[in-house]
Amino acid sequence: MRTTMRRIPAAFATLALAVLGAVVPATGAQASTASTDSSASNASNASTAATASEVCENAWHNARSGYLYLYSGFDCSGYLASTAANDRDWGDSSGSVRGVAVGTVKSLLFKASSALAVELYAGTDHTGSHVCLTRSEPYLTDLGGAEFPDGTPLDATRSHRWTWASACDERFLG
Repeated sequence: MRTTMRRIPAAFATLALAVLGAVVPATGAQASTASTDSSASNASNASTAATASEVCENAWHNARSGYLYLYSGFDCSGYLASTAANDRDWGDSSGSVRGVAVGTVKSLLFKASSALAVELYAGTDHTGSHVCLTRSEPYLTDLGGAEFPDGTPLDATRSHRWTWASACDERFLG
C-alpha cells in the first residue's frame, strides 16, 4: 500500500513537468519568431490594435448611455462631438453636431440600449445611402475603408438619427 501511495505523487509530478515542458518551449518559440522583421511588424500591429481597442473600450465605459460620439482621430481619440439627438447636417452651425467637415470623423462610439440603433446617412437631412449601428457594434476605431451600400466612404457621413434596431432591416454595418 505504501508503494502505491508514493507512486501517485511521483506520477503527478511527472505529468506536471510534461505539461510545463510543452508550454515553455512553445512560448520560447513564439518569442524567437517575433525577432524577424515581418513578425516584429505584425506583433507591433497586434499590440497597437489591442491598445486601440482598450482606448475605445475605456471610452465606451465612460460614455453616457444613449449617446453617439464622434472623433477626429482613429481609436476614439480627438473628441469632436457627442449627441443624444438627431442631427440633419453635421456641417452646419445648428443641431447637436456642428461644423464637422466631410472626412473629419475617423472613429465613432455608440452607446444605447439593445432596442435602439443609430442610422448614419451619406446626405444631409437623412437622405442618401445609410447604415445602422447597433449596440453590438459599440465603436468603430477606423472608418477608413468602411463604406455605405452605394460605395460612399463612411467618413463622409453628413447626418444621423436614432431609430429602433428592428427598423434597420439589412442595413447594418458589418
